Amino acid sequence: MKNLSIGMLFSVIGIVIVCLTIMNILPSSTNTMKFVYIGIGWIFIIIGSVIRFKHLKQKQ
Repeated sequence: MKNLSIGMLFSVIGIVIVCLTIMNILPSSTNTMKFVYIGIGWIFIIIGSVIRFKHLKQKQ
């Protein structure tokens, strides 16, 4: 259950980073920085999804 929670936490952090970037809350001086923030957010989302998927496969 702990891995499932950790995966969910990573995904939520990634979603928050992407949302804050889209709403212009995170300070980004250039358009490139926005893409970097969104990329970092997606990396967190993907890592969280992989951790959750591995945990669910392990249960089966």
